[in-house]
Amino acid sequence: MTHFAPLLALLETATKWWRRLISTEAIFLAAALSFIPLLPSSASSALASEESSKTQEIWPVYSSAGEEGTVLDYSIWPFLAVERTPEWKQFSLRPFYVKREALDGSEERIQFLWPVYLYKRSEEDVTVRVLPIYTYRKDVYPYEDGHEYKVNYMLFPFLFGGSSTDEGGYFAFFPIGGNIKDFLGRDKIRFYLFPLYYEYSKNELRQRNYLWPVLSFSGGGDYNGFRLWPLYGYSEKQNEYRKEFALWPFYHHQKFDLDKEQSGERTMVFPLYAREDSERRRYRAFLWPLFSREENYARNFEEYSAPWPFVTISRGEDISQTRIWPLYGHTETNDSEKSFVLWPLYYRNIFTLDSDTERRETLLFPFWSSQSVLSGSKGTIRQKSRFWPFWKYRKFEDGATYTRILSLLWFDDEEGFERQYSPLWTIYERETEPDGSSHTYALWRLYRHKQTADGSETRIPLLFSHSEDAATASGDTTILGGILGSSRDGDERRLRILYFIDIPFQ
Repeated sequence: MTHFAPLLALLETATKWWRRLISTEAIFLAAALSFIPLLPSSASSALASEESSKTQEIWPVYSSAGEEGTVLDYSIWPFLAVERTPEWKQFSLRPFYVKREALDGSEERIQFLWPVYLYKRSEEDVTVRVLPIYTYRKDVYPYEDGHEYKVNYMLFPFLFGGSSTDEGGYFAFFPIGGNIKDFLGRDKIRFYLFPLYYEYSKNELRQRNYLWPVLSFSGGGDYNGFRLWPLYGYSEKQNEYRKEFALWPFYHHQKFDLDKEQSGERTMVFPLYAREDSERRRYRAFLWPLFSREENYARNFEEYSAPWPFVTISRGEDISQTRIWPLYGHTETNDSEKSFVLWPLYYRNIFTLDSDTERRETLLFPFWSSQSVLSGSKGTIRQKSRFWPFWKYRKFEDGATYTRILSLLWFDDEEGFERQYSPLWTIYERETEPDGSSHTYALWRLYRHKQTADGSETRIPLLFSHSEDAATASGDTTILGGILGSSRDGDERRLRILYFIDIPFQ
């Protein structure tokens, strides 16, 4: 539908300009932040002395710290910050805006008032989302001799459109009419004055609907079907299945596995009776869902439900299950064990991954949750635990750990909610690395402590700082910005008073 191409181009242009607008604002704010270190020391009596050449501070306006290619600049943390590592950089203006991008230009992510706005780029693939109404996605598929692309957008629930290399453009204005591709599990959808006329195709199947869902005709390839709802309907695929109903929802009949030696058959006269017979199982239900019984030949167990799904008992070679939902449930198989009490308030799952490793999941909603992978020979490999709303802990596979207090989110969304909002209420953080080094922050990073194999450093701006150098057996302590302090160099110790009075002592 080439006459809709200008609208598609307009939406793409609006997306690009919106991205440039907020990116330009981020660059401007970052540039303003970068000028703060140029302020003369006399501009503020809060300029703190610093032994490390990689740390600068004009508290509370500005702080910059870095080591081994990692730099963190912030002004009035956690509201305005710039973080840089050898792989990526991030600008944050919380609680409104966060931009993170790879230094090689391969990836970029911008979020504004998350989850309202998201821009995400990976190589040439682009996703834009404005909740709850607008989405835009562009996927590029590179090949040796060129590339293909696919673009789609949606202004829910009215506008749908897009284009691709092989199929061209499409557009739909709901409920007036148009075409939609790759939507709701369908390859193509076409409608006019929905629900008066609606058709779709999926692989070989093509279905036409008139006054949906009342009248439909299906065909194409091995497919065939007809529906005059609720009186009668059928759908079939040659040598695979045939389904039919009459006086929906009261009568249903289905034959399946028609290409196998023993085909299957299902019949339901709702709500009086239901049955299934196949090579996989035998199933009977009376006054469904009040009473049902299943013999599962494929997994070798029997199951009784009265009524389903509230009371269920299963026994077999590889399974034992007792469920009185939502009060209590327990299921054991060869490689798992699952239990719940007062679902969804409490559950506990154990999955065997191999002969030495298992995964455990525990939830006491909303206060406690834990997921861990444990090894009999290595102990805890990785772990994620939360005591809401107070505490969160993570252990990574390389041995690094992270602890946070407070943790107001009862769910995981590290790239979205946690990245943009969690620093606002985090009063304590501790990070440890596999080599034993650690960083500790408290009271929105007013208190900072760093511990490495080479020494340690502790800082409270204006009030206190202390550093230790293990290699030289030296140390330095400053109180109230230098009014009182001490230093140590081997066996030599000195006391400082009023910045410049230096008194040796033993």
